[in-house]
Amino acid sequence: MNIRIKHIFYLLGLIVFGYLGFHYKLVGYGLAQAKGQFKIINEARPIADILADPDFPDSLKQTLEWVEEIKKFSVDSLGLIPNNNYEKVFDQKGEEILWVVTACDPYKFEPLMWDFPIIGSFTYKGFFDYEKAIKLARQKQEDGYDVSLRPVSAWSTLGWFSDPILSNMLADGTGELANTIIHELTHGTIFVPDSMTFNENLATFIGNRGAQEFLKQQYGENSQEFIDYSNLLADRMQFSKYIIQSTIMLDSMYNSFEDEPDSLKNIYKDEMIDRIISNLDTISFKVPNRYQGYFENYKPNNAYFVSFLNYRERQDELDIMLNQSMNNDLHAFVGFWKSEYMK
Repeated sequence: MNIRIKHIFYLLGLIVFGYLGFHYKLVGYGLAQAKGQFKIINEARPIADILADPDFPDSLKQTLEWVEEIKKFSVDSLGLIPNNNYEKVFDQKGEEILWVVTACDPYKFEPLMWDFPIIGSFTYKGFFDYEKAIKLARQKQEDGYDVSLRPVSAWSTLGWFSDPILSNMLADGTGELANTIIHELTHGTIFVPDSMTFNENLATFIGNRGAQEFLKQQYGENSQEFIDYSNLLADRMQFSKYIIQSTIMLDSMYNSFEDEPDSLKNIYKDEMIDRIISNLDTISFKVPNRYQGYFENYKPNNAYFVSFLNYRERQDELDIMLNQSMNNDLHAFVGFWKSEYMK
């Protein structure tokens, strides 16, 4: 090896070690996440093995049998890109395995952003270790942020790994399983770095509509399965509109008292959020009691509202586009976004 090449390798080594030294916390976090992901991948079992397992609940098996049909529908009817995901199952045994922390300014809808190489910035940080998630949540609370800590039932590794079905994904039936799979396959097909809100809103929209179309194709438009799920989506949209309108009111209030002391801001904020919670009972839903007691054990804060916006803020906009520009053709809708931002 000549001296010039040695110098190049030496320089590259310095750059790598310099990066690792400067970003050691990020590197450590990445390794911990990879460890958690590998554990799930290594312990996941083929769908056929799970279906033959007498200890796996029969009710979940019935939903699991739809996985291949959902994947086929996602590719053939929606135009999503096929991959090797969802060929195995990780049995959570009813336990949560991943938690995300969101932090937000207490008097503005300005979330704390976490930056990651390649994939960009996110308004949340995920953990396979609950204690680490709690530690970060408490730290950010001490720093003065509103904080949300919640479990998540599914995620996409964007093609880095073969994502398994998680057993908790099966608990809410075929419609919700289809929604989740289509949502995550959308991430694997269309992904814009540093555009988390767009990515999540698009995947949420396609997941909702795609699951509805899947049930219509499988059971028929007059089936109870299709009607029940359509009612669920209608109620979900009503709830979303209410929460989005509530964030607009909160944001307006925050802008009006920027110069007030925090003690007074807290009083106004608590009163407004209490009204948002109590007025939820005035909303008409297809199933009247669907959201009864929704905030009974949790008082929402800015971290909750900003997380909600990440997934729901642009649903009306996307709905208008699908109906007016795409003639309600979901395949054409997916094709448009693929042509713009295919992963």
